[in-house]
Amino acid sequence: MDRTPTRKPLIFLAALGAFVVAGLVRPREVEAQQPPVTTRQIEQAIDRARDWLVRQQKGDGSWECSMRPNETRVGATSLVTLALLNAGVPPENPAVAKALQWLRSQTPDETYSVSLQTMVLAIVTPDADRLQLARNVKWLEDGQIRVGATAGSWSYHHNRGNGDNSNSQYAMLALHEASEAGVRVTPAVWELAQKYWISCQVGDGSWGYTLGNLGGSGSMTCAGITSLWITSQHLMAADARAAGESVTCCGGGRSPQQLERGLAWLGSRFTVVENPGTRGQTWLYYYLYGLERVGRFTARRYIGNSDWYLEGAKMFVASQDQLDGTFKGSHEDKVVATSFALLFLAKGRRPVIVAKSRHTPDPDWNRHGHEVAHLVRHVEKRWKRDYPAGLSWHVVDTPTAGLDDLLQAPVLWLSGSQGLDLGPGAGQKLRAYLDDGGFIFAEACCPQSDRFDADLRRLMEEAFPEPEFRFQLLPPEHPAWNAEEIVPANLQRPLLGIDYGCRTSVIYAPPTDNLPTGAMPSLGCLWELGGSSKDRLQDNILREVDAALAIGTNVLAYATNRQLKSKDELFVLPEKPVDPAADPAARGRLAIGKLRHAGMCNAAPAALANVLRAAARELGATIDDAPRLIDPTDEAIFGYHMLFMHGRSGFAFEEAGRKNVATFLDRGGLLIADSICGSGEFSDAFRAEIDAILPTSTLEEIPADDPLFTAAYGGFDIRRVTLRQPLAGNGRLDAREQVITPKLEGIRMGDRWAVIFSPYDLSCALEKQNSLQCTGYTSEDAQRIALNLLLYSLNH
Repeated sequence: MDRTPTRKPLIFLAALGAFVVAGLVRPREVEAQQPPVTTRQIEQAIDRARDWLVRQQKGDGSWECSMRPNETRVGATSLVTLALLNAGVPPENPAVAKALQWLRSQTPDETYSVSLQTMVLAIVTPDADRLQLARNVKWLEDGQIRVGATAGSWSYHHNRGNGDNSNSQYAMLALHEASEAGVRVTPAVWELAQKYWISCQVGDGSWGYTLGNLGGSGSMTCAGITSLWITSQHLMAADARAAGESVTCCGGGRSPQQLERGLAWLGSRFTVVENPGTRGQTWLYYYLYGLERVGRFTARRYIGNSDWYLEGAKMFVASQDQLDGTFKGSHEDKVVATSFALLFLAKGRRPVIVAKSRHTPDPDWNRHGHEVAHLVRHVEKRWKRDYPAGLSWHVVDTPTAGLDDLLQAPVLWLSGSQGLDLGPGAGQKLRAYLDDGGFIFAEACCPQSDRFDADLRRLMEEAFPEPEFRFQLLPPEHPAWNAEEIVPANLQRPLLGIDYGCRTSVIYAPPTDNLPTGAMPSLGCLWELGGSSKDRLQDNILREVDAALAIGTNVLAYATNRQLKSKDELFVLPEKPVDPAADPAARGRLAIGKLRHAGMCNAAPAALANVLRAAARELGATIDDAPRLIDPTDEAIFGYHMLFMHGRSGFAFEEAGRKNVATFLDRGGLLIADSICGSGEFSDAFRAEIDAILPTSTLEEIPADDPLFTAAYGGFDIRRVTLRQPLAGNGRLDAREQVITPKLEGIRMGDRWAVIFSPYDLSCALEKQNSLQCTGYTSEDAQRIALNLLLYSLNH
């Protein structure tokens, strides 16, 4: 079986010879009819565009464009270099290394070129190129227009004419990247720029190319949104402040009104086949690269009602020249168009690690507007994914989101103080999210957060009506304290957790108002202080910030196992099987019994159901995906051809149960078991029970050449799978991966295996909860192993 899832003024671009018009792009009327796009198609589009750009490099390491090549070579080379880096080409690659060497030898005096050069060096080699970055920042600061109607903007060159929004946008991007790299930017530059961008916004919320335009365009509205977002990062009243040795929290809540109006304009006119507000496809790729920035900077998955990356990716895959990999139009410059397309495709697909919940009351959910952004940036650096393979996050409107929307991120961040209202049925929706491998990280973010605390606890009781799933204080050995960074004991705080399935699936930082040592600043408050200027904090505050970032990083490492999917891998999610109760054909459905015992027999409640759903998806079987627990003494076990059990602690069957199971096996039944998280206690108990049930037989290792490990029964070749084992070192919890033949033990009765046991974890992986603490197989391999076992049972 195949493993493939069944699932007027010139601007810089004109100077580069652009007028980028995608002549091959489908017209607006068929935009919604574009076929679905797959990860493989996106990867192929990226590879073809990347390879074509590399082939265009000149011998000196530069790139040039068809118009005014000598005047625009620095800008073109910088743009292509950015595109290649974001497409995964490392700085040490000969083409990129040669380009960086050439760029360092250049001293441009034109705004686009200075800006793009700054962006490259600030992102890739900020320490080595700090002097050049400082010179470029000074050049841009000096080039900002200081008087007149366009004060705060930039033009092509120093002191030449009025400013425009395209040059100004690139200057803002460069200054922002330089600031993130630690190069100081004069605050007055941000202040003057913000005034300019506010003053030139059109009444309908859009932006045009220059001040005074009566109508805006999509590309320039993206520029306005991006630039206001940047200035707000550097100028807005801090959502958290540190003064001396004290910290003040919860100062934020709302983004700038002008930014929201711009987003509303863009959303109401969203398209990826033309530049809104222009004549057709003028500056289309320039607009789309701006659209990617808007989505990423503002943490929006949707612009209006559209998934901007999905729609853009479909358009790019459909419009790429399949022969040479380029993107072009009637007046295009291929180098520029292809670079913009590559930047969109590569940067936009960065894995989303966390979704920040937008909920009622508004804006209480956003009291620290940059806390998640700062945490994700810290994780990027810690996991060495800061560039080019970065991470992303987004805001999700939880009350209106469906399960598929929630599953776009492995972690959901819930924060607030004045209450928490996620709408009707929220508990069931969150339970389904957790069942599908999601994780909830929550915090009462401000002093006097009793209403939020009460609402969250009620919500968790709605999600978990079972009394065994209640908040418990996390113990000192929990990975929240050491999975990635060790949190000093004196800087730890109360963290509560709900253990569900194979792990703690909900972690909550409750109010600290009543701590004997006094209230602590919230995690979100301290993350808010953890941006690029955190090193200016006093030592005691810095230690608190670092500890809070460590907690956040540990929780994300624990929740995701550091294994993330790019955005496009989540476009098509597995379909759930039809509800058997509503399907007349369900009378002949495939069902598996699950044995009840005292060794945590339901610690991974979704594991067996997920196997059955995989069977429906991969094999076309009609299944019962709601298996029930059956006592071994129950005669109902004889209604099944296969029984399943797992656990995490010791247990023992009653004698009557042992006799029943023995009879079941003797009549041709199959018993399959696995040890959750590789639990030695459960493994010992299981082996002892099998000895008691079948005293004349002994579990033996199933040989590697057994047909069970091949596609002989219509399944998969699983002779080589990946085993993950916990590995602790230097305070960081990690996992070692080893490729092996699955370790399975069995008992033969005649010519068949009657008992098959995995001492390594399958169930947690089947719940999509690969844990750093578990010895077991990856989720993909666990599913393949389980399907092979199921197929074996149907053939014997």
